[in-house]
Amino acid sequence: MSTVLNLSLIEGRLTKDPELLYTKNGNAICKFDIAVNSNLKKGGEVINQVSFIAINTWNKVAECCAKYLKKGSLIRANGRLKQTTWANKDGKKMNKTFVEATSIEFLGGSNKSNKPKERSPF
Repeated sequence: MSTVLNLSLIEGRLTKDPELLYTKNGNAICKFDIAVNSNLKKGGEVINQVSFIAINTWNKVAECCAKYLKKGSLIRANGRLKQTTWANKDGKKMNKTFVEATSIEFLGGSNKSNKPKERSPF
């Protein structure tokens, strides 16, 4: 039996304010999406590519994210990739891959000023 490594470290800006929900058992879950920019050089032209990544956090981390983050906040998420599958209203099989983050670093505010990066203990 082999061991499989599933680690994800990703940095980006929130595309909208985070959403805080609670399970029936009272566990907090915070959901948000981030935009991750990368530049690709093709010929003599630089092309900016944007990827949108869904992030889920749980419990205390979730509550802190909901309290302190907002659209445009720069974060670094550390966790693992996870995929969910469901059937839509037409019975079509759907799936979504997201990062289930165990820790979030708050790297700064919602603007791109030269303020020093803030680190969060969460």
